[in-house]
Amino acid sequence: MQPCNACRELVGKPSSVPPHGDLAAFGVCAIGPPSHMTKISSNCNCTVCGSWLYQDTADGTPPSEWAMGEH
Repeated sequence: MQPCNACRELVGKPSSVPPHGDLAAFGVCAIGPPSHMTKISSNCNCTVCGSWLYQDTADGTPPSEWAMGEH
């Protein structure tokens, strides 16, 4: 499957831009020891095209942007 237009348009935008309506929240990514965890992204899965998108924090890669992972 190919990413839908809504997913493609979100990639590279600031993470302050809200997710599009077909993205379902699927958890978070964090790094560090349990007592000092740092959130690096919120994970979303598109219910239309199956794409994984990551709403990266300032500590994510790329920082403070939306990024797309593999289907």
